Amino acid sequence: MKQKLLLAIAFIAFLTTNAQVTKLKEINDSGDSSSQPSNLFVFNNKIYFQADDSNGSNTPGGADLGDELWVTDGTEAGTTFLKDLRTGSDSSGPSFFFEFNGTMYFSANETGDGNVLFSSDGTADGTTSIGGLFVFNPLELDGLVYYINTTDDNGLYEFNGTTQTKVANAGAEHVNFLGANFTSLNGKIIGYGSTPTDDPTIGVELYEYNPETDSYALIKDITGDDGNAGISNFVTIGSEVYFEATGNVWKSDGTTDGTIAVESASSIGGTNNYFVWNNALYFEGDNFEGSNDQLWKYDPATDTILNVSNITGSTATGGNNHDPSDYAVLGDYLYYRGENSDDSSGYIFRTNGTTSENLDSTIKDIDEITVLNGKLYFEGDDGVTGNELYMLDPATLSITKVFKDSLEIYPNPTSDYINISSEYLDNDFKIYSLLGQVVKKGKITSSKIKVSDLSTGSYILKVTKDQKTVTKKLVIQ
Repeated sequence: MKQKLLLAIAFIAFLTTNAQVTKLKEINDSGDSSSQPSNLFVFNNKIYFQADDSNGSNTPGGADLGDELWVTDGTEAGTTFLKDLRTGSDSSGPSFFFEFNGTMYFSANETGDGNVLFSSDGTADGTTSIGGLFVFNPLELDGLVYYINTTDDNGLYEFNGTTQTKVANAGAEHVNFLGANFTSLNGKIIGYGSTPTDDPTIGVELYEYNPETDSYALIKDITGDDGNAGISNFVTIGSEVYFEATGNVWKSDGTTDGTIAVESASSIGGTNNYFVWNNALYFEGDNFEGSNDQLWKYDPATDTILNVSNITGSTATGGNNHDPSDYAVLGDYLYYRGENSDDSSGYIFRTNGTTSENLDSTIKDIDEITVLNGKLYFEGDDGVTGNELYMLDPATLSITKVFKDSLEIYPNPTSDYINISSEYLDNDFKIYSLLGQVVKKGKITSSKIKVSDLSTGSYILKVTKDQKTVTKKLVIQ
């Protein structure tokens, strides 16, 4: 098959819209100490997560209770400590959340003897330990939840809401699914694993578990020898599973012959962080032609590859890496964490499937982007208060592709008015506060815009002309 490769230089719009990204709450209110919110999970219209208020500033009794269970309804007042799952300052570390039959479950260390399963209705009183095993990477299939128990040789278990049972345990040799890398396809579990018998001769490869027969089978030895295929990043598009193997993009329909490398993506190596949106595969990869780790898109319908991002930078400083990850879909965009040129800090980006935009260049170390009620929540760092919980409201954004920017305003800073070039006469303007609120708007009817009625501080001026928007930072003294 002739390789099809579409290269597009994605125009990255470096606009400063920092007014739209706000700190939801400084959970660990102690200078630059971080609460490090993680494992964000939406349940019953709230986000549950792990955080550490080591200062005790927002914890009942003002004590350091370690990494414990927190909840937010999307407001500062509604971001609160939920429950101390492990008494004292030791951490329970709630993680691997999942919802099953209307109940939230997660794994946490209650006593210091290892993680067990918890169930919760979202309240403190309704959050209790049900014991059992360490739950790792849960996956629901046909009315059951499957997960790995790392304390039992990475064995595969099933959970029906009451009991936890090891599958294929009646004298059968189980598959050790490394890193709990598995997914489901056609009623079966497909994953990266090995058996004690096969490992010395074929290594770690692609296996399946069939719940109907309660048995394992090898799908394909991808390396063809005793080496490991290095499989990860399972996702499903239609009737096929896509995954990374030996650094490249592969796909499988669950059969040996139908497990093949995607030829159109063969020039892209080091692939990682797979995500499916609008029936297309988005992933991190390097075409070995100076692109380094950029955002790529594979469209199975057209069998084509598109370079969505094209971050340029100095190779002397190790630049060019974009390292996309932590995807979340909201509206017509795919939001994700990415790096700018010559900067390894992760910022928030979004793509429409063709081009990529940097939405904010101030809040860094973005992690675990989660959607709740039309807004994005994530861990971030403003460089002052440490890693805390942040929110982005896309409804207040008005980002378009960057065009030739002839807008100049002066004086800036100012206390009375700003001058604006005449070519913007009869066009609309809005001035936003750093909370994203419109504090002044109107039509530009002269070369001056009065701003003496605004309080001292920083603002964002947006002027719309020819259906395009220009943004300028404005400082009022």
